[in-house]
Amino acid sequence: MKTTESIIYTIFSIIEFFLVFRVLFEVLGANPHNIIAKFIYKTSDPLVSPFEGLFKSINFHYFTLDTNGIIAIIVYSIAGYIILEILNTLSKRNRIN
Repeated sequence: MKTTESIIYTIFSIIEFFLVFRVLFEVLGANPHNIIAKFIYKTSDPLVSPFEGLFKSINFHYFTLDTNGIIAIIVYSIAGYIILEILNTLSKRNRIN
């Protein structure tokens, strides 16, 4: 079960990586035509798309706060935690039996 937990942890870590950089790029005003920014946006678009339109992005004078990206970070973090806890519980149950 440890291998499964490691794989799930790695998957959710990669998801979080792309979402955090997406939000960070938005806040810092990264050029969306830059190859790195474009890669981060294209990779994270499917992850954020379920949350698009949930909230408006907040525009300040010098930067934009991607609220949907932040919501996605929170939701995927909670989902990863719940999945890992379920696996831990099932693993403990199997060891007892």
